[in-house]
Amino acid sequence: MGREIEDLCMAGERSDVSKGDSSDGQGGRPEHGNDAERLRDLRAILTKTKVTLLQQMLASPTGALSAVELAARSEITESTIRDHLRDLTQRERPIVEVLEAETDDPVPNGIPRKYYAVSEYGIELLKQVGLYEQIGIIYDMYEAADLSVPADRPRDIEEIEGYEHRPTPEWL
Repeated sequence: MGREIEDLCMAGERSDVSKGDSSDGQGGRPEHGNDAERLRDLRAILTKTKVTLLQQMLASPTGALSAVELAARSEITESTIRDHLRDLTQRERPIVEVLEAETDDPVPNGIPRKYYAVSEYGIELLKQVGLYEQIGIIYDMYEAADLSVPADRPRDIEEIEGYEHRPTPEWL
């Protein structure tokens, strides 16, 4: 699976990404413009790690995952994941949105308060480079996988995934 994502990222970098690739089909201007910001955002997501993180979020049952859950689904450390999430959320047009647990009460120890979801703009970018279509396959993989959180966490993945106040993005 990792090699397939690498190949897709490489193909996306060689595709018409630099030409906007979201034209109206009638030879007009691209729908979202061919601006430098969008091109930077496309380049930012065309790394194996970031594509994987975005696809994992979209493949989850709620459409939003915490950094702990993302770490349980990959070989990347939670710290590195948080760095990538920070980059994706702090762009001029966020590629990832931060969602808070939907409760005014304190969140139980070991349950995350922050969750991350791919923004509508992030979904557009993935579709533009042809990396959105695999989400159903990835969803099926995670349903069958035996996931575990890092050992230093007091909760297991089932408790985190089953938390009743986890947010769901409105746009999915």
